[in-house]
Amino acid sequence: MDLWETVGMAKITTGQIVVSEGLIGVYRVVSLSPDGQTADIEKFDVSKKKSVGDPIRSVALNKLSAYKEDASQTAARVVREATTED
Repeated sequence: MDLWETVGMAKITTGQIVVSEGLIGVYRVVSLSPDGQTADIEKFDVSKKKSVGDPIRSVALNKLSAYKEDASQTAARVVREATTED
């Protein structure tokens, strides 16, 4: 059992949607460093399901956690998607 399993956290993977401690918003992992200590991330628009903006380089993996949308956030996003056009 490694440290991630001990503290009950999932390993971060490329393409995963995450939140970062100290940053506002939701991000997508663009790449992981070869040593597995940092990741490049970019701002991600959940409702449009696409990345926006330039990547943020070398964010420590211990500052990232998986994005979890609760029921009220899901409902708000569905309404927003239904009432707005691209």
